Amino acid sequence: MQDNLNNVTLALAGMLQSVALVRELTQTGKTNPAPYEASIQSIFSLDVNSVPEVFGGIEGVKLGLEKILLAFDTTQTPDRLQNRYLLSLIHLQKKLSRSPKILHALMKRLQQIQKQANYFSITHPTVIANLADTYLSTISTFHFRVVILGSQRVMNAKENMEKVRALLLAGVRAAVLWRQVGGSRLQILFSRAKIKACAEKLLIQLNDHLVLEKDPV
Repeated sequence: MQDNLNNVTLALAGMLQSVALVRELTQTGKTNPAPYEASIQSIFSLDVNSVPEVFGGIEGVKLGLEKILLAFDTTQTPDRLQNRYLLSLIHLQKKLSRSPKILHALMKRLQQIQKQANYFSITHPTVIANLADTYLSTISTFHFRVVILGSQRVMNAKENMEKVRALLLAGVRAAVLWRQVGGSRLQILFSRAKIKACAEKLLIQLNDHLVLEKDPV
């Protein structure tokens, strides 16, 4: 039970991390490099043995876990924009699960882009541009659009919008994972305390691990 809760929490953190990076990017034109790379890497992490491996370890979704603590804090005013983005990712995942042709096309494109990522790097502009184009040719063909809000000056820059679309693709990937491990909207509504406690525990474990790596006994 605990392992399943950990998996659901980590996958949810993956979604919230993508949302957080999209918001940061559209407001400032910048992203935190470490979580950005982890989120983009997760798009290609399809043949793995565990949920943490999708993000390169728990550290890969540290930002997302922190966002869970804020989102599920009953003393905080609900973040309506964050919730809207999150529900949009869940909705897109549902549409994707019912569209085998789109899913097949998406997987085929990702296999091709993986070769570029191996040659260049995960976050190389060419890789990001191709991920953005893949999002447009697959996910964006659904009769549903994620309305992105932010600085018009920032979003007018082509490279920024390519990053946004790549991050949305990472968010959908996390949503797919979330469903696969048993995530549901009912959990978000009625198991918030359990998920928040799990996120706190995972962050403590991560911080303890990082301390040991820094100062080995």
